[in-house]
Amino acid sequence: MLQEEEFCGDCLGKSASFEYGYSLFVYNSSLQDSIGRFKYHGRREYASFYAEELYREYGEWISQTGAEALIPVPIHKNRFRTRGYNQAELIARELGTLSGIPVWSRLLVRSRDTLPQKDLNHQERRENLSGAFLLGKQEGELNQIPKCVIIIDDIYTTGSTVEVCSRVLKKAGVHKIYFLCVCIGKGI
Repeated sequence: MLQEEEFCGDCLGKSASFEYGYSLFVYNSSLQDSIGRFKYHGRREYASFYAEELYREYGEWISQTGAEALIPVPIHKNRFRTRGYNQAELIARELGTLSGIPVWSRLLVRSRDTLPQKDLNHQERRENLSGAFLLGKQEGELNQIPKCVIIIDDIYTTGSTVEVCSRVLKKAGVHKIYFLCVCIGKGI
């Protein structure tokens, strides 16, 4: 009898700074087109659909985590100028409205304009992101760091981005870190 694993092979195969997380879809050709339109062709309205589906599927889990903040993976200011928005932040804001959890969009800052991760292998991704994220402004009550957060991103491929963000958050005093992504790469 076959039994489904709760976690992907990536989460089972190594230790991480985050607890665990979920992705809604497998990053297949249809989702590649959808995410591409969302990120590179100004289709900001896709954020509502992605957030609604994430909340429909994982809303109860989100509540059970006890998360005090949603943390969108930041993009560099140069990419923001080009694109005009951070796709992870749009999803996080919609999800924050649905869940009632505040979005702390300035807690993490992307300090280096890194190469796009999609064209890099696992090792190159880690090297590309090394030192790319820093602690930004604290946004909560009395400028206290939340003890439990959920990182929000569009695609989880190797986990490098979530891992690097988690390390920065852990050093800042966050105790529990989860993640939610729209898609997970195939073969993970």
